Amino acid sequence: MYKPRVFREEDPARLTDLIERHSFGTLIVAAPTGELDIAHVPVLFDRDVDGQARLRLHVAAANSIWRAAVAAGRATVVFSGPHGYVSANWYERPTEQVPTWNYAVAHAHGTPHVLERDDLLRLLDDLVAANESAGPAAWSTSRLSPALRDELLLQIVGLSITVTTLEGKFKLSQNRSETDRLRVVDAFRLRAGNDDLELVDLMTKR
Repeated sequence: MYKPRVFREEDPARLTDLIERHSFGTLIVAAPTGELDIAHVPVLFDRDVDGQARLRLHVAAANSIWRAAVAAGRATVVFSGPHGYVSANWYERPTEQVPTWNYAVAHAHGTPHVLERDDLLRLLDDLVAANESAGPAAWSTSRLSPALRDELLLQIVGLSITVTTLEGKFKLSQNRSETDRLRVVDAFRLRAGNDDLELVDLMTKR
């Protein structure tokens, strides 16, 4: 990832927060053919497993990407955070500027391993728990008959990726004057889309 120093994000807490808020990731693996295998998957981020961060995810067993990941011994997961168009009209001197885009992204690189059956089942229940309201009505794999559960488990493969490198790029108008940065923040607030307001939050907390 191209990361000019002014946009480079190295704070692990900010990167992990972004991953957890935008946990639908893009899994990228170099296939033996030289092409890239890509899958879009929900991801669980475990901050500390024996002193290291870990990603857990699953793909269809028929998807060749998991075999490519294990064979390569390396995989990358890209997490795209908030992003938004920045009009040149928002700047103090708009006739001297051009439009741009503000955004925040994180890339996690690591070593993939196939999950055993019990760990795969735990991953599925953890994914549900992370995304469904707690309580007696919450869904879990225990609602399935053992036969159906075992049949469905054969159709997916779980991966655990031990994170070796975590990098981020938060392009948030850091290369602009303080006046222009504040004008961009105000414009995002006024436009008030979901990503706009999250960008405001990131820009005002730096």
